[in-house]
Amino acid sequence: MITEPLAIFAVLLGVIWLALQLVHRYAWAKRLSAIMLIIFLSALCSNLGLIPTQSALYDSIIGFAVPFAVCVILFTVNLSDVWSAGRPMLVAFVLAGIATLAGVIIASLALQAPLHGILDEHSWKIAGPYTGTYIGGSLNFVSLWEGLGIEDADLFAAANAVDNLTLFPLFALWMVVPVLLAGRWIPADRWSVARTEREDEPTKKEKPRFDPIQIVTLVFLAVLVMAVSNWLKANLVDPIFPDMPGILIVTTLALVLAQWGPIRRLQGAWEIGDLAFYLFFAAIGALINFYQAVVLSPVLFVYVAIIMAVHFLVLYGVGWLLRMDVGVLTIASVATKAGPAFVPPVAEAKQWRHLVLPGVIVAMLGYAVGNYVGYGVAHLVHFITG
Repeated sequence: MITEPLAIFAVLLGVIWLALQLVHRYAWAKRLSAIMLIIFLSALCSNLGLIPTQSALYDSIIGFAVPFAVCVILFTVNLSDVWSAGRPMLVAFVLAGIATLAGVIIASLALQAPLHGILDEHSWKIAGPYTGTYIGGSLNFVSLWEGLGIEDADLFAAANAVDNLTLFPLFALWMVVPVLLAGRWIPADRWSVARTEREDEPTKKEKPRFDPIQIVTLVFLAVLVMAVSNWLKANLVDPIFPDMPGILIVTTLALVLAQWGPIRRLQGAWEIGDLAFYLFFAAIGALINFYQAVVLSPVLFVYVAIIMAVHFLVLYGVGWLLRMDVGVLTIASVATKAGPAFVPPVAEAKQWRHLVLPGVIVAMLGYAVGNYVGYGVAHLVHFITG
């Protein structure tokens, strides 16, 4: 097994290279998307024993890549272009959250007996982490697991693996469902998000001019924003709001800087951001343990499958009744389940760049409220099940 950090990093880069080559050469790979291939291939490497399933390197990559990528991509955003996106995306986010709550409650009631066999009288607690992860992402999953005191290391490994493995069917649904629903209904004007001129002319997209000065400027500004955000969180925010995610500060500073035209016109932000996201996906994939997920707690797969089914049925069903935009519904679903790291690449893959900022904003909101909602739903399930 490869254990030296630099060699592990080389394997992850090799996985990214292979996935991009497959997407470039084969239609089937392009339909799967580079993201799904990267996650699968890196998970395959770790589960076959080529690289470890646990490494400090993965934590370092995840801790750096997400705020860095979000930062450089948000440097391209002009707030004046997206004010009209607020209400549709916020309503879709609330709807996605309600769909998650319904799914968790139904799954908890349907599988009450099997869950009791895993956690005894504490079986109601499992509703907390899975509510949090379907509203704010994996950050809330971990914090709720610890906060609710679910003291079972093996079960945590299995539950975490199941949570990560759901990315495969979810990505497939996020890619396929909008295609299947396209043309099924015409969205009402009040639920549509205006496209910018840049979005309406995809055929005129110019290749970025990779000026080393501009690339270094983007990297410097992103790292500077991250450093300043860490200082602000440690010295000003934590004493008052200790649970506030640091990514909220990063997002705010990046958006403020982006309103200055020269920064917004720097070339290469999307390409640098995509590379950082690819590293993040590779690290996430390496953490997946197929054995623990499949053998130790198969009931969790059924639990998550019920949540996913209810989530999509409620989200797109109510969206159809209200004639909401399919793209807005899909990005809201991405924001609630996967968090801000996944919004830009999914939006990019579907040519919905105008939905990146509103999607990232509601994903940040999910980070902020996920823990509270998770605690509430867990105790609600406890009350219902006695």
